[in-house]
Amino acid sequence: MRSRWIVLFTVIIELSCLAAPPAVEQQARALQAVLRQADDSYYNKHQSILSDAAYDALRKQYDQLLADYPELSGANPVGAPVGESARVAHTAPVLSLDKVYSDEETTRFLQQTGTNLIYCVEPKIDGLTVVLRYRNGLLVQALTRGDGKTGVDITPAMLASGAVPAALPDAPAQLDVRGEALLSLPAFDALNRRRAESGQAPLKNPRNIASGTLMLTDYTEVARRRLEFQCFELLAADSMPATHTGALALMKKAGLPVVESVPVPANAVLEAIHELNRRRAALPFLTDGVVLKVDDLAVCAQLGATAHHPRSAVARKYEETPVQTRLLGVDWSRSETGRLTPVARFEPVEIQGATVQSATLHNLEHLRAMDLKIGDWINVIRSGGTVPEITGNLPERRTGNETEIPDPKESE
Repeated sequence: MRSRWIVLFTVIIELSCLAAPPAVEQQARALQAVLRQADDSYYNKHQSILSDAAYDALRKQYDQLLADYPELSGANPVGAPVGESARVAHTAPVLSLDKVYSDEETTRFLQQTGTNLIYCVEPKIDGLTVVLRYRNGLLVQALTRGDGKTGVDITPAMLASGAVPAALPDAPAQLDVRGEALLSLPAFDALNRRRAESGQAPLKNPRNIASGTLMLTDYTEVARRRLEFQCFELLAADSMPATHTGALALMKKAGLPVVESVPVPANAVLEAIHELNRRRAALPFLTDGVVLKVDDLAVCAQLGATAHHPRSAVARKYEETPVQTRLLGVDWSRSETGRLTPVARFEPVEIQGATVQSATLHNLEHLRAMDLKIGDWINVIRSGGTVPEITGNLPERRTGNETEIPDPKESE
């Protein structure tokens, strides 16, 4: 009996040693809250509250906490659930893409997947991911990505937009595709000119406009905005081709617009990515990176996927080089509704020809999730080339003289 108590006591001690400290639990909760808000805003409300760089930095912190303290993974999973009334199940998970930010990371991906393979290099269009389902040549359903398992049914809006055919004369009986709904830059300019003529404020972001447009019930307005669509993945067909290149050809033959795709051997991938990046400014739509995919679909199936992304594809993101500066303080801005928003003040730095010295954070949870202290060295970028944003701190540069940021109630 005594030995059992000793074993039990030992197990309890070991578990207590492995438990996440309270400070880690608090940061994990803060990170969960911010990432959930960012996912919900991006996928369901069609607004970006964080840049890709800032989101990825927080996501990396969160994933590292889960790796260090697996017991934290069971509570409050990150995701973007859609409204119950609009919930429609996807026939297969609609996954995201893993991201890399350098040639070195891209080369590592090529080594992991296979340096003897053919890869397809494509622009990563900054729009709204939509799944289309055609049956016997007729568009029967269009769904947003949602949380990857369920999405919002936007079939009437997609039909009204004219971005995709309502009927395909030369399509297989079953055809499920995934693509990006977008507002081209010429259409974006035309929309803002029309708004200016009617005394309305100009809109700022083509991606958010494309997303918001497909949620409108004024289908006349939807049609006037001239949305476009580009297919980038064949999800299901009566007879699946052997390659991604063949899948794009099948969708194009059926009458669907498809993304520009350049197949190259592994040793030519980096140059193809750089060439597409050089052409970025001339494209008639916004892109936020380059997509790299294994062409052989059998190899893709063998490589499989995580719960988040396929192992056979990656997004090579355009890296915005952060500038380091020191955090001087945090002010609190109160809106007309009484909501408090933290505004970080830091030592002035020049980024892309502009001097910046402050950046708005999303809310108190965002502030806590970043684990900022006054006196910290921080990384700052101009998101999209315009908006100052803090992407993280540099804890290795702390001296011990940093101070906690006062609670907003204490600073009033």
